[in-house]
Parts: sequence; structure tokens; C-alpha cells
Amino acid sequence: MRLFKVTACIPSPEKVRSQRELQNTYFTKWVPFESWFAEQQRIMKQGGRILKVELCCGPTHTNVGN
Repeated sequence: MRLFKVTACIPSPEKVRSQRELQNTYFTKWVPFESWFAEQQRIMKQGGRILKVELCCGPTHTNVGN
């Protein structure tokens, strides 16, 4: 199974002393190759930024047909 390792940043509003401030939330997640486009659209709709994308494979020394 082919997977992407996606690192992204999404701004999330947080109330601090009755003022609205934006705090960036950074996360890394594994996304299957088939649902990459939907995940990319979800991040962009939330106003996020994709920082890094890596193509990751299954277990070490396994032929995944790349």
C-alpha cells in the first residue's frame, strides 16, 4: 500500500483574554495514495498550508510496485 506522509499547518482560533488570536496547529499524518486529493482539498479549505509531502512505502524491503 502506498502512503503519503503529510506535514501541514492549520490555523485554529483560540480565545485569549477576550481577544481572538490565531494559533497554528502543526500535524503529520499518513494519507493513502487513493485519498490524497481529498485530503489536500480539506487542508486548503481550512486555510492551511501543506509544508512537506513524502512518498512512503510499506515495510522495509517490500516491493510496492513503484
